[in-house]
Amino acid sequence: MKKIIQTLMFIILIASCADNDILPDKPFNGNAAEVDSTKTVGELPEDSLNIKYMMQTNSDLIISDRIIYKNSIYVLDLSLEEAKQLSISDDMYQKYIEIVSNMNKDNKEH
Repeated sequence: MKKIIQTLMFIILIASCADNDILPDKPFNGNAAEVDSTKTVGELPEDSLNIKYMMQTNSDLIISDRIIYKNSIYVLDLSLEEAKQLSISDDMYQKYIEIVSNMNKDNKEH
């Protein structure tokens, strides 16, 4: 199971790094009226590209996205080894282990 997860993470990582020509034809100035609704998903406004970049590089967002609710408890669905492969520090990993533990304590109280 762990091997499957690692393989899937590797595939997702490779796919997210692919150069897909996603830059828009002209710069996006924030005017929603200028967005062409017929454009394909690969042609995103600049702010969408910034959001995508942040989601793929911000360690807090990466690790917080791996907190799942399973069998009535919260679980950090990320091993320390996987976190290291994603350039997440040991300190940050331990911080999120504590966050998940506190979430479960709060969940039991309610």
